[in-house]
Amino acid sequence: MRAGTPPTSEAAMDLAEEHRQGISRNHYECGHEMHACLGRMYVSDHRFTENIDKAGPGLAVYLRDAILANAERHH
Repeated sequence: MRAGTPPTSEAAMDLAEEHRQGISRNHYECGHEMHACLGRMYVSDHRFTENIDKAGPGLAVYLRDAILANAERHH
C-alpha cells in the first residue's frame, strides 16, 4: 500500500490469500466467501477500522479491497 501498489495487483491479492490461509491455519476454516465478509467488516465496523488503521491510515480499506479482489480471482 505504501509503495502505491493497487489492492487489485497480484502482489496484494497474494498477501490477502496468505492472510486467509493464516486464519484457516490458526483459527477456523476461512473460505473465500467468509474472508470477503471479514474484509467488509474491517471497514463497516469502526472498531476494526481504527485498529487496522493503526498500522497505516487507509489500511483497512486497502485490505478489504485486496481481499475482495482475491475472492473474485478464486471464483
